[in-house]
Amino acid sequence: MENKNTVSTLTGEDLKKAFESFEAASLKLSEYYKNLEEQVKDLKENLNTVIESMPLGIMITDENNLIKFINRSLIELAGGYDQLNYLNRPVDEFLKFFFNGTSLSDFTRQVFYPVEKFMKSGDDKNGSGKFIPVFLYIKTVHGNNKKNAGRIFIIQNIEEIKKFKRLAELGEMSAKIAHEIRNPLGSIELFASILKKEIKNEEHAEIISNIISAVKNMNTTINNVLEFSKTVNPALSKCSLSDIVNKSIMYSSYAIKEKNVKVITEIDENIILEIDENLIGQTFVNILINAAHAVQNFDGIIKVRTSAVFGGEDGSGYIRIDFEDNGPGFSEDVVKNIFNPFFSTKKSGGTGLGLSIALNNVMVHGGYIGAENSKETGGAKISVFLPYMA
Repeated sequence: MENKNTVSTLTGEDLKKAFESFEAASLKLSEYYKNLEEQVKDLKENLNTVIESMPLGIMITDENNLIKFINRSLIELAGGYDQLNYLNRPVDEFLKFFFNGTSLSDFTRQVFYPVEKFMKSGDDKNGSGKFIPVFLYIKTVHGNNKKNAGRIFIIQNIEEIKKFKRLAELGEMSAKIAHEIRNPLGSIELFASILKKEIKNEEHAEIISNIISAVKNMNTTINNVLEFSKTVNPALSKCSLSDIVNKSIMYSSYAIKEKNVKVITEIDENIILEIDENLIGQTFVNILINAAHAVQNFDGIIKVRTSAVFGGEDGSGYIRIDFEDNGPGFSEDVVKNIFNPFFSTKKSGGTGLGLSIALNNVMVHGGYIGAENSKETGGAKISVFLPYMA
């Protein structure tokens, strides 16, 4: 019996269909790959945007410790120094210049935690570089087979953090000292007042009056220090803004009348805010007294006006209260420092805490304060923003 092997052959039509199927599958695969490329591109752009917008300095190196990326925040942190010159150069060159001769081995640790160092920052053109305190975090990135694929350096400016820490410590110490001084001051004022009543000599009585006045000024300073150092917890209630403004003007009348200042108000009497009346009232008093001290005698003007600033879809926003005077206005240096504790422009002295306390009082309400020069009066302008729901 003869064996017959059956051989099946593909027709031209079969080959055509197979090719069309392969071509369709290739097209789909190509489109899928193109979509993946677009997604990866978008992810890279988003990641780059996040890294560039972070308030932390970020630097990335490769497996050979060459610098491959420096973000904008790190460039700004370095001031006038051109850090981009360090791209594709060994990270040790960067560390040696910006971290006072150190190298990577000085920072390498097994655990990801910050090392506190001083980093060079400033204007490279005139050589007036300074050193600022920073936290430096270094994270090793591992690739395949757990090999070193590079490092990420995160640099955080802690200048403000250290400043606030010092202020907190100073506030605590000042409060203790103030309490110790307060009692003997009260006794001095009491005994001086009794002595003044007994003395008939006008010249001696005037000396005692000066002692009493000095004691009162010292007591005011102590109260400001205690006010600044204490934790503020607002007691909220619905209050009329116009009532608070009018009371604040009355409480500031001694400074206003002393300089013969004219106060002009444009206040919406219908504005009701949920605030702590005492804290906001104290804020307005501090601003008014500063304005009264700034204006010239006899032709001084202080304008107080309100306006609404809305932005939220639910009708929420801020009520803006502007205090404008026709004094000499703010210099650029004063505007930068005016809300800093213990900063004062008064030649006769002062604690420099008035506007710092005012800022703190407003911030605990979720508001803020701005300072600039008034285009209308030519003097200083302090603007208080308080949250408001229409």
